[in-house]
Amino acid sequence: MKIHVKIQGKSFAVKIGDIHARPIQAEVDGEIFEVWPEETLVPSETSFPISSTPQVAHPVQPIDTDGSHAKSKGKSSSLIAPIPGVIVEISANVGDAVAYGQELCVLEAMKMKNSIRANKDGVIKKIFIAIGDHVSQSQILMEFDSEEK
Repeated sequence: MKIHVKIQGKSFAVKIGDIHARPIQAEVDGEIFEVWPEETLVPSETSFPISSTPQVAHPVQPIDTDGSHAKSKGKSSSLIAPIPGVIVEISANVGDAVAYGQELCVLEAMKMKNSIRANKDGVIKKIFIAIGDHVSQSQILMEFDSEEK
């Protein structure tokens, strides 16, 4: 389904995948986001209600079924803030092994908490943020090394 969203005066065309799947995949300007609504609401034929506090993850590639997401070409990778906001929780530490889709931190923007998740398997190499930090869009939050298999 395609919807148009206006945020701070800027319009976006959003293509939303299966709203009954978890996570829901939403495509905005060619980037795919995983959205994890906290509540499940059934839309009517005339409206499309979405949870009041969805959680949006870092842009990721569509989920592949053969498990090739773990085999990334790059050795080092960065976790980037998809939107500006405030860091309210950090779930990972330097040296932690993380898996694709694992929550690494929570970023609050416009009173919505957004779960930022790993876009591939790896080990946390460096954390550039602390709780309470204001971050801008595209700011590097964490850096990690991909696990070679």
